[in-house]
Amino acid sequence: MPLSDAARQAIARICAQIIEDLPKISEEMVRRIRAEIPEYAFIPAEEHRQFVVHQGRMLFACIAEQSPPQAEHLAYARELGRRRAEQGLPIELMLGAYHITFREVWNMILRRTEAEHPEHVGDLAYLVTLIWTWIRDITGNASEAYGEEVRRTQVTRATLAHRLFTALTADPAQLEPAATLAQALGYRPDDEFQALCLSAEDWPDDRTEQLRNRLTTLPGELHCATVGTRLLVLGQRHDPDTVAEAAAVIPPAGAGAAVGVGLLRPGLAGAVDSITDATQALCRTGGQQRVAHFADAWLAAGLGAQAARLAPLFTEAVATARADAHLAEAVVAFADHGLSVAAAARALHLHPNSLAYRLNRWHELTGFDPRSGDGLVASLVALRLYPTD
Repeated sequence: MPLSDAARQAIARICAQIIEDLPKISEEMVRRIRAEIPEYAFIPAEEHRQFVVHQGRMLFACIAEQSPPQAEHLAYARELGRRRAEQGLPIELMLGAYHITFREVWNMILRRTEAEHPEHVGDLAYLVTLIWTWIRDITGNASEAYGEEVRRTQVTRATLAHRLFTALTADPAQLEPAATLAQALGYRPDDEFQALCLSAEDWPDDRTEQLRNRLTTLPGELHCATVGTRLLVLGQRHDPDTVAEAAAVIPPAGAGAAVGVGLLRPGLAGAVDSITDATQALCRTGGQQRVAHFADAWLAAGLGAQAARLAPLFTEAVATARADAHLAEAVVAFADHGLSVAAAARALHLHPNSLAYRLNRWHELTGFDPRSGDGLVASLVALRLYPTD
């Protein structure tokens, strides 16, 4: 049953009074939203208050006239949706703020009606449908615009990341254009960068998009893009192991999650070097080792590109390791235990004489004396650059 003229006039007067009080009411509304949704703290307070005032004027004016939202109101909701997407506020928090706003609007009308026109409190039930129409139309349009802006931003950022990574890898000497791209993506060009490298073959577009979305939830500035055969991730102020873990759980979990991690290096020139680090480290993954850090695998990783050229130097060592893994094991244990025969023997559950014999035998068969600096380095290069397992 429609509202009586008396009820309409009473509600219109209440809405007019609230509109006059909006500058003061808006401060309490903003305080309440920020108390219930702490993440709103990074939205500028004055911007937030102005929106509440503007939206309140539109809403209370239309309630006074018993009018659903018009085109201009929906356009404003869409503008806010895009703005909140730009600011990085999660959509569910934006919708939560809307719900708080409409809840408080209803409470204000109810309290003033109870105080000034108690005879019309029952008539407020007629407003429920109108207010729910506002909630549906306003939040629907805000959400739609939010999604559009997120998708547009994602495409833009993915394009910029591809251009940046291409610039860094195609001509590392020309870093000035790369600096502009880096700043557009939120990087600080003079700060430290760290790259991660994955095989693009294992990362089709849909998986890459999932990784890109997951990176936005992690601390730091992180972007990814495919360049040739590599899927590169470049980060600042981040945890590389967390990035690797995020990649590992993207369905199918663990598939194609081998990751090479570069060194943390300063500036865009450092980003170029870190990409090289990560690319070389990726080559050292395999078997149970899904993540390889250049900091740990630098010897074999750095020489990996020269493996074929250097192979003749290590023919005997590789053949010996393949023929008798115990000799290779003794060399590695000796290196890993401070060049101590006794400590290495304990680690392998051998008598020290047996360990010494194996080191001597390695020397005889390969020509590399593991007790000398050069001989030990050469032995380790052979074992790490040409794994036999």
